[in-house]
Amino acid sequence: MIHLALRGVALAIAIAAAIDPAVSIVAATRPRIAVVVQNPQSSDARSVRAAIARDFAAGYDVVPQIVSDAAAAIVIGDRYPDEPVPDALLVSTVTIAAPFDGVRFVRVSAPRDVPPATTIRVRVDVAAHDVIGLTTELRARARGAQSGFASHRWTAADEEWHASLDVVPIGEPPFVVRVEAATPPAPPALPVADVVVQRRDAPLAVEFFDARPSWASTFVRRALESDARFTVESLSADARSLSARTAGAVPLRDRGLDAFAAVIVGGLDSLSAHDVAALERYIRQRGGAVVLLPDQRMTAGPLRAIAPQLTERLLDQPSTLVSADGGASLRASELLVAADLPPGSDVLQHVAGDRAPVIVSMPRGDGRLVVSGAMDAWRYRAAADAAFDRFWRATIAGLALATRPRVAIAVTPPVLGPGEEAAVVVHVHGGDAASISASAGGQPIRLAPSAERGVFRARFTAGPGSTRTSLEVRAADTNAGVESSSLIVPIAADARHIAPVRPPLSLLSASRHGIDVPPARVSEIATFVRAAVSRPRAALVSHPMRSTWWILPFVTCLSAEWWVRRRRGLR
Repeated sequence: MIHLALRGVALAIAIAAAIDPAVSIVAATRPRIAVVVQNPQSSDARSVRAAIARDFAAGYDVVPQIVSDAAAAIVIGDRYPDEPVPDALLVSTVTIAAPFDGVRFVRVSAPRDVPPATTIRVRVDVAAHDVIGLTTELRARARGAQSGFASHRWTAADEEWHASLDVVPIGEPPFVVRVEAATPPAPPALPVADVVVQRRDAPLAVEFFDARPSWASTFVRRALESDARFTVESLSADARSLSARTAGAVPLRDRGLDAFAAVIVGGLDSLSAHDVAALERYIRQRGGAVVLLPDQRMTAGPLRAIAPQLTERLLDQPSTLVSADGGASLRASELLVAADLPPGSDVLQHVAGDRAPVIVSMPRGDGRLVVSGAMDAWRYRAAADAAFDRFWRATIAGLALATRPRVAIAVTPPVLGPGEEAAVVVHVHGGDAASISASAGGQPIRLAPSAERGVFRARFTAGPGSTRTSLEVRAADTNAGVESSSLIVPIAADARHIAPVRPPLSLLSASRHGIDVPPARVSEIATFVRAAVSRPRAALVSHPMRSTWWILPFVTCLSAEWWVRRRRGLR
């Protein structure tokens, strides 16, 4: 009977395989996780990907590129992926910096233009690798004359240094500032870069808007009104719904606000939702700078939608804050400490002890938002040689100078060698251009629209025998308004420039609701993605008889049946 049972089992397996029954079960699905390696030649990148693949092997499908049905993506490397990233995709990043030895410039920047008799503040970001114990000296020169100096001693194997150099413009505009870095006894191949600053003949136009009377904004306004570099307009309201305004002031919801390079706002608790929406449009679309001057704790209201999280801190005695760039420092006793700052934020003033950020500058769209948590600094405006006035003049001047005109021209590289080709980017802020034209050295150049709204691109070549080229751009909007802008591009045989700045990979994860970690903390990626990406249970149709493993019991039963029959002498 045993051989009949074995034969029956083998026959049942064969019949079931022929029928191929479908079985419906409820089980957890396996979401797809795209793990993209930007530099596969790097051993660090390969080891990080292997670690991530092991972490997700149990319940997820790991694919090497971004696919349409991916539940999340992890990008490993030092740059944005070449393939497009869907806006709704959750993306986390593992930043692996490109290897280099010595000291290099990450970024060298300066204002687009400065008013007459104004020093140029050049900001330099320097990165160093394996130069522990050495000192790097930065020098800035304008027309050969040194006017800016800073030094830094490196204390870590991989370190970054953010320096500011004040340069006195010399000669006729545009002013070409050369920044050099020396790290004795390093090799003589030194980082060198040129930046160009135009002269601004028109004053800096700023508007003060007070939703209610505020001492904080009043004394900042007075500091700017006494400075000839500014044109100050103001609009304020009082408790009786009356308003006081200067001739050129406009309401926040008026598109005429785009003519101002910066807007300073006081009486924040009385702002309406429409006012906040107008400020948001001005920052993001116009690319302007907004300075918020709170004079009391902000616990509610529409402004919370754009302001960072602020925690009140009251001191027994007024304390002097620390300026991040070594400039004038404010004195205050009633503070609002900022938290949860977005990537790209700068701390302008912080508490001396725990470095709690008090005055911060944050990117929003094309513009900047500055929030001052030094609520009662105006009380001590006469201290430290009027540091209050000096700080706010320098800060708002820097913000206003960084605000692009409504028709902004950018040239890369800023200084050209003879016969060198340059890329031109024209950005029309605050509206669409119905028509736009441009010329370089009097010769028309073709501006091609970019995928980004209001952005046009072109290229031109520097003449071999000239020392400068003038760029002219003229744009007309749909309301028959015309805006024009010009830029002088220097041409020099010894022009030096650094590679174009690429956005850090961490910005990709920040804009896609993910996290960015170094390779040493790669395990945090798996924890984060598992918490963010669920494995929903779904009805799955399975065909169990299609498994190749069924061949083993089928062959075993037939072999055992044959062996039993042979032992019994049966055929």
